[in-house]
This record gives sequence, structure tokens and C-alpha cells, in this order.
Amino acid sequence: CAQAENEAARTLPSLIVCPSTLVAHWVSETRKFIAGTVLRPVAYVGTPAERAAVREALGPRALLVASYESVRKEAAALARVRFNYCVLDEGHMIKNARSKLTQAVKQLHALNRLILTGTPIQNNVLELWSLFDFLMPGFLGSERDFAERYSAPILQSRKPSCSEKEREAGLLAMEALHKQVQPFLLRRVKED
Repeated sequence: CAQAENEAARTLPSLIVCPSTLVAHWVSETRKFIAGTVLRPVAYVGTPAERAAVREALGPRALLVASYESVRKEAAALARVRFNYCVLDEGHMIKNARSKLTQAVKQLHALNRLILTGTPIQNNVLELWSLFDFLMPGFLGSERDFAERYSAPILQSRKPSCSEKEREAGLLAMEALHKQVQPFLLRRVKED
């Protein structure tokens, strides 16, 4: 039963969301390295009518490559498609949980989700929550719970005027957060 479900999932279309300047590159690189019988890359470009035709023609093993702007504009239509994978290239684009773009991306339905980003995720703790809310909704709790448990103590501990108790609470919150998210992060440094 599980094997049949896995095989069925593999025939679903997948989605790459990236900056518009990278759409053609993703299509080209996919064609170069992956056989068309495994994935068939399709650029999600053109007029709204042309993009609608692309959506209607999505078949098994299609790899839809769309810009963030297209996803933002056509969130409702794309939310009706069930994807096997949804990969966000330059995923830090959804770091602001309240932006229209982030809300649009989080409407997408995919069995598997992945974020690629070259931006360090430790810049802002709430940005990390937004990324994980896309990857694994609920894993880090609600935004409010996350702010109370992690963000507020960490930010307070960074203030020069914080007490020793606040500094320790921030360190403990940072360690707990690191322990929770570390198993889901792969880091590559430039030397690699």
C-alpha cells in the first residue's frame, strides 16, 4: 500500500519557485541533467492565459518552474494543484510571514517541501519561524508561541542593558531552538 502511494506521488507534478531571472536557468539545467522521462521541466511564463494553459496541461512528472511573482499573482489557481515537491530557490524571499508573497507560497499544496537559500538563517529569529512555517506548518508552534518561547528571550538577551538572568534565558532559548531545527538544516560553506 505504501509503495503504491509512493509511486502515485512520484507521478504528480512538482514545482520550483525562484526569482524570474532564474526560471530559464532551472529549465535548462533540469533538461541537461535529468531525463525527460523522470521530470519534464516547463517554464511557467507568459500571459495569464498562457500560464493557465500550462497549468491545465500539467501531467505526470511535470516540473513547473515559476517565478515568485507568478505564484503571488496566481496563488489561488496554483493552490488547486497537488504537487509532489515544492522547492523554493532563494527561499529567504518568504522570511516576512505577513507579506502577500509569503502568504501566497504557503497556500501551495505539496507532499514534500524544500527551501534553498544562500542567506544565513540566523539573521532574525522570526524569519526562521516563517521559513519553517512553510516547510513544516506547526512544527515551531504559532507565530505568537514562537515569539514568546524563542524570539523574545533571544532578542532581550542581545540588549546591552539585559540582566544576567535575561542573558541566560536567551542562551537557553537559542540552544533549545537550535536543537529543534538542526536536524532539518543542511549547511554548505563556500569552500565546499
